[in-house]
Amino acid sequence: MARDLKPRVRKKLMKCLKTGVVPLQGIYAIQVGRHNEIKAIMKDLDDIKEGSTSVRVIIGEYGSGKTFLLSLARELAHVDNICVCNVDLSPEKRLYSTKGHGRRLYSDLVRTLSIKSRPEGGALRSIVETYLSQINVKDIYRELDDLKYYALGPDFISVLLSYKEGFDSDDNFKINAAFKWISGEYNTKLEARQDLNIRTIIHDNNYYSALKVLNTFLKIAGFSGLLLHFDEMVNLLRISHTQTRKNNYEQLLSMVNDLLQANLSNIGIYFSGTPDFLTNEYRGLYSYEALKGRLRENEFLDNNTFDLNHPVIRLKCMTKEEIYNLIDRLGNIYELDDSINTHFDFEMNEKYVQWCSDKLGADLFTSPRELIKSYLDLRDVMESNSSKTIEDTLGMIDIRPDEEEEESINYDDDMVEMNL
Repeated sequence: MARDLKPRVRKKLMKCLKTGVVPLQGIYAIQVGRHNEIKAIMKDLDDIKEGSTSVRVIIGEYGSGKTFLLSLARELAHVDNICVCNVDLSPEKRLYSTKGHGRRLYSDLVRTLSIKSRPEGGALRSIVETYLSQINVKDIYRELDDLKYYALGPDFISVLLSYKEGFDSDDNFKINAAFKWISGEYNTKLEARQDLNIRTIIHDNNYYSALKVLNTFLKIAGFSGLLLHFDEMVNLLRISHTQTRKNNYEQLLSMVNDLLQANLSNIGIYFSGTPDFLTNEYRGLYSYEALKGRLRENEFLDNNTFDLNHPVIRLKCMTKEEIYNLIDRLGNIYELDDSINTHFDFEMNEKYVQWCSDKLGADLFTSPRELIKSYLDLRDVMESNSSKTIEDTLGMIDIRPDEEEEESINYDDDMVEMNL
């Protein structure tokens, strides 16, 4: 499997892993374990392709592989002709806002839209222009008829007509203005009216409707559906103001209800966060009764069972065998570079894993990120110092568990505007 990696993909993969960043491509080459989780993802993708919906809440400790699993889901979705958007929540990007943070969340989702031929994101413009190049103006209303049932649908059609006019006449101003609207980058309605003669814009209160319209357009453009990834959901837990946190949970509930009640089609949403984000009775999703009722985990599950149909996926620790397999795959990918002179055998990998076990203890199985980073550091040091033994080199490298920085985010500025 490692030898299937193209040299360019391998280089990016190694650079990302060495810095603790989840890569956009080639992640399948180091995937070990997680058989139940992958089976659940494959089921979700089949449901999306067949016109259904899916919602998952992926829960795991910091560094346990949540983002890794989401990245793997993106690669699998691309194979099935499903578009993927992903975003990390932050103080500037959240589900509910009155200060532009929701619109910023939408803009980031659109910016990261990826397909198989554009796995790094930024695919929406090419999708729109490919579609418009193959259709006549008089056929746009007929083909996009399904959009009119959404709040922003008629405006979306009008913007696409302007885009088509600009595309056919090489009017870059009209093209850029239309894409700016679709991307949610207009700050005021006045600007949109001046540029496009459109009286609405995508903003905090309607960005979720815009995502529904976008999903329908992508289906018309020939794709099998849309998968949305919302990572770092723990940032909602950290909102210090109770009402602001509640408003965000209400928006999340609206999304969950839409998908669970099958009000939509060909769309899936993945949320990911720490265990506290889900089960904290004071600030987490369990603090909101409606969400707790929908997401409460199956009480009959134990460490050896998995509920394929439950929306919550709780990532379990890696086994010792999976740790060894992970290191073995990393070593194989590392040595694909023909310039590598120092090669590891099974015994050397075993010494490294034992050293990590002595240093990390139980954290060895819960935080693979540091394990990967440290292994690549070890390989680089030994490659540049070939006279050193692995025992000597291990004494030079430090490794510690991943620790998440605690942060309390105050959104009281929103409360002033809402008079709460």
